[in-house]
Amino acid sequence: MATATRKAGAVGDSGHGAVDVTRLAPSAFRVFENNGGDYHWTLESASGETLARSGAFTSYDAAERAATNVRNGAASAQVERRSADSPVRA
Repeated sequence: MATATRKAGAVGDSGHGAVDVTRLAPSAFRVFENNGGDYHWTLESASGETLARSGAFTSYDAAERAATNVRNGAASAQVERRSADSPVRA
């Protein structure tokens, strides 16, 4: 499951309700191995900012497959509004 790398506000949010979507437009999924030998994917904006990062995978191929699945499924994903006290579904 991907996790946001920033907690406070939306990435690129100017604080005035406007988000520069051209700066945030994803440009690439990147798959990499960390120092512990686990593999992750990141979704990076055109400016190189990390928008999302996966959990750990045991192989490059598994991380790459997961990134491909996220990319292919993102267009059909629903955006849900939640409050801070809303339960998280597993």
